[in-house]
This record gives sequence, structure tokens and C-alpha cells, in this order.
Amino acid sequence: MFQATLGAPFFVEGCGVHSGNPCSVSAFPASEDHGLIFVRQDLGENNIIEASYKNIYEIAMCTKLSNAHGLAVSTVEHLLAAFAGFGIANAILKVSGEEIPILDGSAAPFAHSILSTGIKKQPSKRKVLKVLKYLQVEDDFRWVSLSPDDNFSVHISCDFKKNGLETRPASFDFSKDDFAKEIAPARTFGFLADVEFLRKNNLARGATLENTVVFDEKGLPLNADKLRFPDEPMRHKILDIIGDLSLSGYQILGKFEGFCPSHKMNHQILETLFENPNNFAIVP
Repeated sequence: MFQATLGAPFFVEGCGVHSGNPCSVSAFPASEDHGLIFVRQDLGENNIIEASYKNIYEIAMCTKLSNAHGLAVSTVEHLLAAFAGFGIANAILKVSGEEIPILDGSAAPFAHSILSTGIKKQPSKRKVLKVLKYLQVEDDFRWVSLSPDDNFSVHISCDFKKNGLETRPASFDFSKDDFAKEIAPARTFGFLADVEFLRKNNLARGATLENTVVFDEKGLPLNADKLRFPDEPMRHKILDIIGDLSLSGYQILGKFEGFCPSHKMNHQILETLFENPNNFAIVP
């Protein structure tokens, strides 16, 4: 696999799902081995934030990155998933505002922008991280794991029965499945019962039925357009996992599995992976 960048710049704007404030991102092509770099162009000096698991600052309802000077950008996972889904390793992401725009709540608008501008292959091969050992982290009843494999795949299950929502296990395999069609359109979701808690904690202030699938106490969506997939919540969980794991900085060869995964646990499995060099190998 060769490195890749954007064929041309693109621009998107909207509001932050948690802050409710206006925000935008301008994406530009970058040279080989540049990586994905956020630039808070609305702020002054020291405004560069590398897209790395080492810079994760908060991981409650979204993934937030911060640099050594305390400058941050939130809700990066959908944009990062789109870049990972198309194998783009190099780009400059100039952000205005504290968040990446939520748009329709999925990665589809970012995927459309990437496909519209084109993907430019670069001469150098991309470094690949091969998982060598089985690794697992747990949080009460939740767990996630990484294990050796020749491809990157995600296999998860969730339990939302207390919210009236029945779910089945879901999987995605990068070697045979279509990210743009099967994962990118899946929107972020929530439950009507949680709205009061979120508002009290200044979260989801920009969430609407235009950018979030909201389920009532019977597990039925309140959105006029209903669901894009019967298992849309599970597919969105996979979307978040792809975005979060891209913060490794590598294309991962390994199997991700989990029960009720979260942003926090996605980060923890990366920390576990990198804490011992015997857990992985970097290969061409």
C-alpha cells in the first residue's frame, strides 16, 4: 500500500455537535510522511495538533485532541474515519472553532468531499503496523481487543436493551467491504432518556434530528427520515472505531473485537498496543 493525500483542497462548515458553535475545516494536500495535522487557524501561535493517540485529551462523548500548549480540537473521529477509509495518510486540516463540524452526523459528507477532490497516490509505501499478540482491555462489563490478522477488520456487539433497542453483532472487513457505502453514511445516535443529562453537562448542545439519530424509550427513531441501515447504530460504532484507531498513525493489520466499545476503550487498546514493542511490528 502506497501513501496517499488529497487531490485538491476541500472546505466544509457547520456547527459543533457538543458546543453548538459555528466551526469549519479546510483540508489541504500534504507531502509524503507528513501525516495528518490539525491547525487551529482561529488561534495564535503554537496551534498545531498532530493526529496521534498521544494527544488524546478527553474521550467521553467524542475524541478530543490537545497539544502541549493546551490548544485543542474536538469530535475528530468522523473526519479521521473518512481519511482512514480511503487510505489517506497525509493532509493539513485547518480548523476554525473548537470542533470539527458534525454536518449530518456521519462521515458521508467528508467522504463525498474526498471523492470529489480525488485521491493522489504518492511514491513512498505506507508503513503498516502488524499486531503480533492478543491484547484486551476491560471496563466493567465492556471490553475490546486486538489480535493478529492479515487484514484490518472490526467485529462488535452492543447491548441497548435498557433503551428498548435490539441490536445484532456487526462486522466490517477492509479487505472486502466498501467503507463509503457501508460505514461512512452511519450517523451518530443517542437516546431520548439521556437528553436531560447531556444538557446539564453542556454536551450535545448542537445535536438535532438533522445530525443525530434519536431513539425513544421503545427503541424507535424520532427522525423523519428514519434509519439509513437497520443496524445504523452498530455501523456508527464501527465508524468511530476506525477513526479512533487511525490515531495510531499506521494502517493496522489486526482484528478488533469488542462488546459495548467506547472512545475511551478505543484509546486504551492503542495505549496497550504501544506500551510494549513486542506487541507489534512495523512492516512495509
